[in-house]
Amino acid sequence: MKNGIKRIGALLMIVALCFSVAFEAAAAGYPDYYPNTHRNTGSHIADLIGVAKTQLGYTELDSSGNPISSASDGGYTKYGASFGEPNGAWCAYFISWCASQAGIPSSVVPRLGNCVTLTDWYQSRSIYYSRSSGYIPKPGDMVFFNWSGGSSAQHNGIVTGGFGGQPIGMVTGVSGGSLYTIEGNTSGDEGYMCNGRTRELNASYVLGYGVPKYNDASTYVGSYAFAASVSSSGGSHSNSTAYGSNLSVVTTTATGITSSDATLNGSIRNTGGNYVSAAGFYFGADKNDLAKYPVVSSSSSKEIPLSMSVSKKFGKLKPKTTYYYRAYATINGNLYTGPMYAVVTVSDVPQQLVLSETSINVGIGQTAEIMWAQLPVGSTDKGVTWQSSDPSIAVISNTGIITGMGYGKVTLTATTNYGSAFSSVDVNVLIGKPQNIKLTNIAKDEIGISWDKVDKAKGYIIYRCESSNGKFKEHKKLDSSTTSYIDKDVKEGHRYYYKLKTLADKEKYDSDITEIMYITAKLPAPVVSKVENNKNGFGNLTWSKVDGAEKYVVYRSRAVDGVYVAISDVRGTSFTDFSANRSGEYFYKIVAYAANEKATSSFSEVATVAITGAYADDNEIETVRTLERQREKQFDEENVFTSKTGLLNII
Repeated sequence: MKNGIKRIGALLMIVALCFSVAFEAAAAGYPDYYPNTHRNTGSHIADLIGVAKTQLGYTELDSSGNPISSASDGGYTKYGASFGEPNGAWCAYFISWCASQAGIPSSVVPRLGNCVTLTDWYQSRSIYYSRSSGYIPKPGDMVFFNWSGGSSAQHNGIVTGGFGGQPIGMVTGVSGGSLYTIEGNTSGDEGYMCNGRTRELNASYVLGYGVPKYNDASTYVGSYAFAASVSSSGGSHSNSTAYGSNLSVVTTTATGITSSDATLNGSIRNTGGNYVSAAGFYFGADKNDLAKYPVVSSSSSKEIPLSMSVSKKFGKLKPKTTYYYRAYATINGNLYTGPMYAVVTVSDVPQQLVLSETSINVGIGQTAEIMWAQLPVGSTDKGVTWQSSDPSIAVISNTGIITGMGYGKVTLTATTNYGSAFSSVDVNVLIGKPQNIKLTNIAKDEIGISWDKVDKAKGYIIYRCESSNGKFKEHKKLDSSTTSYIDKDVKEGHRYYYKLKTLADKEKYDSDITEIMYITAKLPAPVVSKVENNKNGFGNLTWSKVDGAEKYVVYRSRAVDGVYVAISDVRGTSFTDFSANRSGEYFYKIVAYAANEKATSSFSEVATVAITGAYADDNEIETVRTLERQREKQFDEENVFTSKTGLLNII
C-alpha cells in the first residue's frame, strides 16, 4: 500500500509499570489499601493529581496490615515499599509513586525519596524557585517546607491548583493568601497519612517550588479543592481532609470538540455513604464567573460518571474561543469541585475527507490499512466512522484496518465524527497472497522457496527475474498441495529475484502478486592452490579468487574429520596461521562470502599443513595479529560480515 497520507492526531501513551510491579512484590501480605482508581488521560498534571486524589486518607499500616490510628510515624506504606523502604519517611516517596502511576517519565518527575536530594535535583536544572523570588506556583508544582525556617527541605507536597493565585505541596488550590496542597506523611487525627492541606502562601516554612516540565502545563488551569473562587458557586465547604477521605471530584478532558460544541467529562467517587444531592459542571468563557449546570441528582452510587453536551445545556459555542469548566458535587450541603480545565473550540469543522486510496485489494482472511486526512486541518477531532456496504465481503475498524471476509467487491464509506464530510474506497476481496515467504541457499546450484498454505488456493505461480530492473517471467506453476519449490536452474554467485501469487477457482479472484524478494546463489568453492611453511615454520595457505566474494573465512581442525572452527576473516587470498603454535598437522577449509549479504560458497577441499616446531619471534607474531585485528574492525564497521566470534563451528 502507498504510505500516502498519514493519519493526523493519533496519540500514543506509554504507561510506566516498573514501580507498580515493585510495589506488588514489596506489599506481599498487606491489603490492597487505597488502590489507584484513576484512569490516566495522557495529561501529566491532571493524571498526577488524579492519582494523588485517590490516595487521600491513606494511613500508615502496622505489621498486621491494619491502619495505625495514632499519630506515630514509622509504619508501613506502599509508597516507601515500592522503593525498598517500607517503613521510611515517605512524603517524597508518595510523590514519586504518584508520578510512576501517572505514567510520567522520571526525567520529568524524579524517583527520589529524600527532600534535600529532590530539592537539589530541581535546582541543578534551574527549575526551582524560592518563596522570595515572587514565583506564583501552578498545579503540579512541588512545594518544599522547613518547619523551623531553615534552608534544607524537611517535607514536600504537590501543588494541585492555582485558581486566580498560587497552589502548593501537591497544591489543590489558592484563595487569597491560602494555599491548598496534597501531601504524604503529614500528621492528622488518624495518624500519619496522605492528606489535603491548607497552607499560608507566604509562610516562613515555605522554602520554594520545584517546577517539572510537564507535557501539558497550559491545559490544566485551576485548583480542585474548593469552589470558593467561582463567583456563582455558593454553598459551604468542609475541610480538605474530609474531602479527601470520603469524596473525590474529578474533571477530565473534553471530547467531541467542534466549532460550536464540546462534551465535558468528569466523575465523582463517593465512599462516605452519603447521598450526592447534585453533581455537574461549572462552565463559561470567564473563568472567574462560571455558571452552574446540574447533570446528576440524588445519587448514592460510589462511582458517578459525568458527561455533558455543552450545546444542549449552554447553547451554541463560538469558534476559536477558550472556555473553562470544572466538575462539582454537593453532599450534606457542602460543595466540592474538581480541577479546572480549558477547552478551545476549533476554527472550523472539516469540509473534505481525503483517503489514502480510492481502491484497494485485500485477501480473504487478510488485512490492509487505509489512512485519511481531514481538510481544513484545524479540527481537533480527526476521527471517522466507517460503514461497509456488504460486511459479508469486507469489514473495517474505525482505525482503518480492512479485513477480507469473502470474494467480491464492496464499498467502505468514512464519515467525519462531525458528520460534515465523507469519502469512500472500493475494496476487491481476492484469494489471499502467499505469506511468510522464505528463500534459502541450499547448494551452489539450488535455491529453495517456501511459503504458508493459503486457504481455498487452487495453485501458485512463481515469477523470476535475474536483475533488479529486468522483466519478470512465469518460472513455475504449482498445484494447491505444494508450498515449497527448489529452483535448480541457477548459477553460482548470481542474484535471483522472485515474487509469487495465489490462484483462485476463478481467475478474477487471483491474488495480488507479492513484493519482490531476492537471494544470491551459493558462490563457487575456493580452490587451495598452495600450501607451505613460512621461514619460521608456520603454515601458509593460498587459494583462488572467487568472483563475487568480498571476503573469506578460514576454518581449522586438528583432525581431518574433526570439528572445524572459524579462526580468521581474510580479505585477500592468502593466510598465515600464527596461532598454530604447536608442532603437528593442522587441517584447513576455506569459505567465500558474498558482499553485503550472507550468501556463501561451499567449503574448499581440506588443506593440510605440518607445523615443524619453529616459531616466529614475538614482534613478527604481534605485527601480524595487529593487522588481523585492524581488518576485523574494518569488517565490523562496514557491517559487511559477522565477526569471527559470531561464526558457527562446522563439523
